[in-house]
Amino acid sequence: MKTKLISLALIGLLLSITVNCSHDYTMKSDVQQDVMESPLANYEFIGNPLGKTLMKSDNGVTKTIKFYDGTGPFGFDFNVDGCAPDPYLTITGNGNASHIGYYTVENYGCYDGVSPILGIITAANRDKIYTYVASAVQNQDTGIWTYHYVVYDGTGRFTDVYGDIYMHGNIDFDNWTWAMSGEGEITY
Repeated sequence: MKTKLISLALIGLLLSITVNCSHDYTMKSDVQQDVMESPLANYEFIGNPLGKTLMKSDNGVTKTIKFYDGTGPFGFDFNVDGCAPDPYLTITGNGNASHIGYYTVENYGCYDGVSPILGIITAANRDKIYTYVASAVQNQDTGIWTYHYVVYDGTGRFTDVYGDIYMHGNIDFDNWTWAMSGEGEITY
């Protein structure tokens, strides 16, 4: 009898894992616009998101991270070798977030629709979280932008961190500023 109960429990567990792992997860937004995808091959990353993400162990703790009222400037430079004729995008800023406190952020890369936009989030204690933009979507009715960032590595307590962050907010092209908030899950 015990063997049958254990067998049934294992079958139920395997079925649960199979069903839960087969779901497709979509962006946490009602925005249904075209998505600008960023291919990752042949680009200079800090760390190795393609290899490391596939080899992550499940020994870490998954936490929800919330970003509150991040703001900052952005700009385009048309004179960066390797990007021409497209501009090189630089975004900087700061804000507050759970688990990291006051943070600074820098996103950068060729704004050509092909190259990924890489990012570094620096926590209050100087530990870093490395990201890249997986998609960017603007709701044409509201003007609100939704960004999906993939977290692929870090330093300090965020070494080998991975996860996803979804940011929502405004981009002011008249004043060259941005303001966003959001949340995601990271495992480290």
